[in-house]
Amino acid sequence: MKSSAYAQSIDINQAIEQHLPLVKRIAHQICSRLPPNVEVDDLIQEGLTGLLDALNRYEPQANLAFEAYARTRIRGAIYDSCRKNDILPRNQRDELEGIEKVTRKLEQNLGRHPSEKEIALGADITIEAYHAIMANMVHLMPLDDLSDDLLPADAMNSDPMRAVAMSQLAERIAVILEGLPENERLVFGLHYQEELSYREIAQVMNITPGRISQIHTQGMIRIRAKLKA
Repeated sequence: MKSSAYAQSIDINQAIEQHLPLVKRIAHQICSRLPPNVEVDDLIQEGLTGLLDALNRYEPQANLAFEAYARTRIRGAIYDSCRKNDILPRNQRDELEGIEKVTRKLEQNLGRHPSEKEIALGADITIEAYHAIMANMVHLMPLDDLSDDLLPADAMNSDPMRAVAMSQLAERIAVILEGLPENERLVFGLHYQEELSYREIAQVMNITPGRISQIHTQGMIRIRAKLKA
């Protein structure tokens, strides 16, 4: 792969050392949401691959700082590895798809976000079973991980086209986030913007970390359902 002008203007080894803390921070954040058998050191190695890719591809732009570009590449590399290793078991994928379909249908019929009880009723399960599914989805990929069927078509092409498509996708997600129930919107803001852990958010909201995980998962399902609609 031909290096960008940016890559040719810097010391790659020095840049990797400079941004290594960013890779480690992202890897630890992601690892906290994955099953216990996932090693953080493996995620760091995948993240370094993403960082190197970012260094080689980045072209300076007025509205795109390198660190923002690198975050996307680092997370993308880590999540690509997670997908290849099938982090989410098949039965949980089936449960996720089922809940997404029910959520999407209820939103269309009700013209608003359905409550947890309405989703559980629509899925023909108890609210306790619904909460159990949410708890088991603790390692559901967050906003940074979108499967190919959720990505805009242009995002699968060259980098300039991908940048435009991802910018449009980000705008769509921002609109969806604004419409989420207040508790889900708060969890997303504290987790992704303030970079608080589930435990820290639990202290802020005075509920358990497990409940924070459930709220995050429910919000992710709403977003995925909206993007697929």
